[in-house]
Amino acid sequence: MEFIIHNTGSVLIALIVLAAISLGVGIYAIRELKRVRRMFRVFMTGSDSKNLEECLLEMSQRVTGLEEDRSIQGKHLRELERKLSYAVQRIGMVRFNAFSDAGGELSFAVALLDAEGNGIVVSSIYGRAEARVYGKSVIRGRASMHLSSEEEDAIVRAMHNNKM
Repeated sequence: MEFIIHNTGSVLIALIVLAAISLGVGIYAIRELKRVRRMFRVFMTGSDSKNLEECLLEMSQRVTGLEEDRSIQGKHLRELERKLSYAVQRIGMVRFNAFSDAGGELSFAVALLDAEGNGIVVSSIYGRAEARVYGKSVIRGRASMHLSSEEEDAIVRAMHNNKM
């Protein structure tokens, strides 16, 4: 094939314009590459002269440490919840006059129970000449010994009290 160039001057001008555009695009690309390199250096060099990789490794170690701490705290929490079920959570108290000659309701019965209703009922009987204190065990809201009506009432009040 044979190409015939009619106007060599116009082709030459077109080639020069194309070369100038190519040169402009090349200069723009070099400037953008320098800007990207600068940004990359800033990004990769973090605070305290640590690079991104060091920061990510440090964060990974912190996360691992936090996961271990959370696991340990979860175990401690479960242990505390288990122990708390045995703590006194229900309290009921009844004051009364044990004898007709002693006023002021100085006698009392107090039930101290855990979450399941296990614990003790303590009674104090006050009289003019003496005072006596009795303690009886309570299992699931019931005592193994005979209870006075005041002691039974103290247990009922404790069982109906909301858990602390």
